[in-house]
Amino acid sequence: MSKGLFVFMAAVLMLSLSPQASLVSAYFDDSQVWNSEEVYNGNVEEKRFESDALLKLHAMELGIETEGKDMDSLAAEVHEEVVKQAAIELGIASEGKNLQELEKEVHHAKVVHKAEELGLETEGKEDKAIAKELRETMLKQKAEDLGISAEGKDIKALKKKVMETHIKSKAEKLDISTEGKDPRDIMKEIREMKVMKSAEQLGLETDNKDSEEILDEIITNHYEEAKKQKIYPFEDGMH
Repeated sequence: MSKGLFVFMAAVLMLSLSPQASLVSAYFDDSQVWNSEEVYNGNVEEKRFESDALLKLHAMELGIETEGKDMDSLAAEVHEEVVKQAAIELGIASEGKNLQELEKEVHHAKVVHKAEELGLETEGKEDKAIAKELRETMLKQKAEDLGISAEGKDIKALKKKVMETHIKSKAEKLDISTEGKDPRDIMKEIREMKVMKSAEQLGLETDNKDSEEILDEIITNHYEEAKKQKIYPFEDGMH
């Protein structure tokens, strides 16, 4: 499993499209907490989106104009806006700071807040140590929620098991077979099925269109109706 996919799968655990403040909070509270070691090593990967249509939706939810922009530029703009909005929420001044500096400061504030929320001691500890303890605590809590025993598993193995179990549980609810399939393929099937169900509910024509084309049509032409009905990609849970 590639590191990029693993990052994406971690974010998928709790990240959902919602009002701007919730989107920003989820982005930092969840996906970046999972990857906090990379943040403090200064090796944060470029933010990735598995779907151009979902990237477009993130941009729309953040009030970013999407017309005429290539996906790489739009992804960078979405990431920058998320960081800046998070800084505003936290009362962090952005003047004179580059994006990486601001992101680290936002991440630190979110990690410390989340750690204290979970009853972890932060006094006198380095940022990296707090982030590591928080990441492990959240992982073990998620494992417990999914009925996974942490006994005998190192953190890397436990994280992999949590991701796989979470994805498989989502697939099983949609009657998608998971036996012998890679988690990436399962995720793709989940999204495709959800897109098709939304298209059916909206009465859209799907012949000779792939799921990405249909999703883009839903987001571009049926945004308000799909949001009103709370159907994918506006439902609660995994996108």
